[in-house]
Amino acid sequence: MAALLGAALLGLAACGGDDEEAASTAIATATATSEATQSASSGGGKKTAPGAKLAVGDTAHVDMTPLDETDTKKTYPIDATVLKIERGSLDDFKNIDLDAQQKQSTPYYVKVRLSNPGGTIPVQSGDPDLKFGGIDDRGQEQGSITFIGDFDRCEDAKAPKPFKKGSKYESCLTYLVPGGGGIESVQWQGSERYILKPVMWK
Repeated sequence: MAALLGAALLGLAACGGDDEEAASTAIATATATSEATQSASSGGGKKTAPGAKLAVGDTAHVDMTPLDETDTKKTYPIDATVLKIERGSLDDFKNIDLDAQQKQSTPYYVKVRLSNPGGTIPVQSGDPDLKFGGIDDRGQEQGSITFIGDFDRCEDAKAPKPFKKGSKYESCLTYLVPGGGGIESVQWQGSERYILKPVMWK
């Protein structure tokens, strides 16, 4: 960015009239482009648009409707990050009973982080990490599995209670993908505005 601005300023020194206006426009455009890029990758404090495509590690500034909220238009701001998508091994499940179909599946782990930038979010009936969904290599959504007890390889952590402003937590979602497939991307569908056009990490 510094090199781009430097070149534009040299152009201003050498030109006059309409050329000065063109150079000023170039600087403004370059600055706006840089800010838009920052906003897409980290949110920049601005709400991430439905349908946004992010890289793993980027933070989306989104909103969510808690599972126990009867008014589906009631939302709370939340910062969502997919930290890692990782393939696992069935050896990770050596102390867990799997059925025949599960034993033919491929484990995948999705590590996420959720932060609360606003008011207290009610989480009594379900953790915000349930709003993430795994998408396999065939474009199909896969549901994460729930363990009774601990699964150290991928801990499905609970949100802080109360989940107040400034609080955050990291969790891990486990998927057993059938047919030799794998999780290729993760989506956020935390509220009505993201249902049809979820934010996607890949």
